[in-house]
Amino acid sequence: MPRAAKDPAAIISAECTLVRMRMLNRVVTKIYDDVLRPHGLKASQLNVLVAVSRMGPTRPKDLAARLLLERSTVSRNVDRMVEKGWLSIGRGDGDGRSHDLSLTAKGRNLLKQLLPDWRRAQRATRKLLGAETVASLNSAVDGLRTAS
Repeated sequence: MPRAAKDPAAIISAECTLVRMRMLNRVVTKIYDDVLRPHGLKASQLNVLVAVSRMGPTRPKDLAARLLLERSTVSRNVDRMVEKGWLSIGRGDGDGRSHDLSLTAKGRNLLKQLLPDWRRAQRATRKLLGAETVASLNSAVDGLRTAS
């Protein structure tokens, strides 16, 4: 049997989906971070901004569930985005312990301003990966949302 077939590191490096997805994530995130940087926004924050805009006033735990993120990750991004005036925190319904996140006028304006740059990142990503791969990724993510 060839040595590579017995070597766990060789097997993992040749077959690991995680390794490849993390590499892909870093490359694609850099494309988006580069075009969003002039707006003072990171790709991870764009994700939160868009979700809050689409969901309307929402609790952080519901936002985390929607984005398939840990609540602590959402909290860190939300704190920074509230400081920049893109999101606001209001009182939630119920016992007074919860709060809702909302998009501010400044946040809505930011989304409008960054749209042309976001489109540029979309084109660059599609060119890098190919339309078929992008469609497959979209389908895979849609499947995750229906499964969870």
